Amino acid sequence: MGVSKELQLCVDRSLEKGLSRTKITEVLIAAGWQPEEVGDALAAYHDVDFPVPVPNKRYSLTARDTVFYLFLFITLYMVSWGLVFLAFDIINLALPKVDQYPSGEALQNSVRYWVAYSLVFTPVYLTLAWKAERRHKLDPTCPLSTSRQWLTYITLFFASMTVLGDMVALLYAYLSGDMTSRLLLKIAAVAVIAGMVIIYYYGDMQRAEKGREKNSEL
Repeated sequence: MGVSKELQLCVDRSLEKGLSRTKITEVLIAAGWQPEEVGDALAAYHDVDFPVPVPNKRYSLTARDTVFYLFLFITLYMVSWGLVFLAFDIINLALPKVDQYPSGEALQNSVRYWVAYSLVFTPVYLTLAWKAERRHKLDPTCPLSTSRQWLTYITLFFASMTVLGDMVALLYAYLSGDMTSRLLLKIAAVAVIAGMVIIYYYGDMQRAEKGREKNSEL
């Protein structure tokens, strides 16, 4: 997220004059700046007792970083998609219908496919997620990457809409009298997978916000 030049200049001069981060934050917020904007401006400098402001090494957004996060979130979508279809096939096998289509043999082949699919994409996603978390720990400015923020909020949007659609399906089944164990299990599978995505990535953004707040403290 970019920082206003005038805000950054004000922070620069304030730190040069020896003003505390708390005082700078209070004054700028009173002037109408958002806490996260102030936190980003203060994050440019290391919190150390030194005669002049010491700049932090900033995380630079490059094409490689953008592609990395794009790959991370695309694999997340593919893993989620595969787990949903795998869960559906397992439920169909466990609770078959008399006139079920596809047949039991076709369902077994479908389960094998989605198991193979998940065994490929899930380790890839977990490895990328681990690398992203490791990068965040090594560089505190990394979570503020614009590409990561956009992709995270887009993911949260789609996951939230999935949960809302799941609730619509549940209410529709109840009102139409078509509530079955098979349908409930499918609705629950979608809710669990989408809910896990929401919980993890919402928490990730909350941690990023807390990191910003710390940058404005002494």
